[in-house]
Amino acid sequence: MRKNKVVVDDAPAAPALTPDLIAKIKKEDMKQAVVERFSRKAVVQPSAPNMRKRSPYWQRADEEC
Repeated sequence: MRKNKVVVDDAPAAPALTPDLIAKIKKEDMKQAVVERFSRKAVVQPSAPNMRKRSPYWQRADEEC
């Protein structure tokens, strides 16, 4: 049953895929990926190394272990 106030649009949901459109989408996607990658690195600071003092009795494990 159709309601009277509902409009059905028969236009396609997405434009037709052409090689030019695919190239343009890939280019925009790569630009966005670069922006996201470097913006995260600028915000996130690397964690500081463990600043806790070691015991004076601490020794490095032997290579053979």
